[in-house]
Amino acid sequence: MAQFEVPMKRGERLLLEGQFRAAQKRALRDETEQRIRDHGRRVRRSGAAAKFRAAAQRSLDFLAVGDSWFDYPLDDSGWPSLYDHSIIGEYNLQSMGNPNPIILSFAHYGWASTQVLTYENQDQIIENIQGGSWTNGSGPDAILASFGGDDIAGDQLAIYLTYGGQSNAPSARFQGVLDSVQASYQDLFALRDIYAPNVPVFGQCYDYAIPDGVAANAFFGPWLKPSFDFALYEGAVAATLVVHDMIDQFYQMLNGLASNPAYNFHVVDTRGTITPNDWANELHPMSDGFNKLAQKLLSALQAYFPGQI
Repeated sequence: MAQFEVPMKRGERLLLEGQFRAAQKRALRDETEQRIRDHGRRVRRSGAAAKFRAAAQRSLDFLAVGDSWFDYPLDDSGWPSLYDHSIIGEYNLQSMGNPNPIILSFAHYGWASTQVLTYENQDQIIENIQGGSWTNGSGPDAILASFGGDDIAGDQLAIYLTYGGQSNAPSARFQGVLDSVQASYQDLFALRDIYAPNVPVFGQCYDYAIPDGVAANAFFGPWLKPSFDFALYEGAVAATLVVHDMIDQFYQMLNGLASNPAYNFHVVDTRGTITPNDWANELHPMSDGFNKLAQKLLSALQAYFPGQI
């Protein structure tokens, strides 16, 4: 007798989706709480070292917010990893400089700028700025930011393309998402001005991603080529030029914010850092590529904090 699958009822689907979101939220909360505990331990060890070694230098202490370029839990083959391979990961920025910096990260892969700065996330950031452990005793020495890429890349990329595949630049509609990301950065500056005044913010502008359809693994990606296919782009040349122009416009937007002294914002120009062979997939470099990006960020931090990192 033939077996037939019974379609899931709407109520059952809604219940299942609600349970999944609740479980995901609990897992993220647990991970964040572990990061906070680990950060506190590193701060205490740093303080203990100073007591036993008179010449020990205080480690700079940074707060990080953002997306997968600050939180990349996959290895070069796309398998889940025990380590964060991102720019600020254990084997990148956190192991660079003299002394190595300490970083409390609230970054999470897949987050658009609007998710990075939800009221719940901002509330948690504020709570830890005010009541957390910091090597200077008062708050972070700098805020590191990486967001905007997930506002653009993904299924919604089609919104910003000109249909027909003939244009080498994004649609004029692209300005709308740039304005949204700019508003998110300005909100971050406002939070900083109230709860961590005079603390500099450092941001990065990604790099010239290649829309070749390469996914991270079976569950994540691709994020670029499907939208270009939908917009009737044939071949990679024109699509690559569009992405190149998007990244340049993104950098110009950030550079415009950096030109305003009131924002105390410093944009690290990461364009052209990742070679074609450095990409693990459409949006993320391999470990060596992330290391190159970390070196760029380290140089900017060393210029701002001479002799402290």
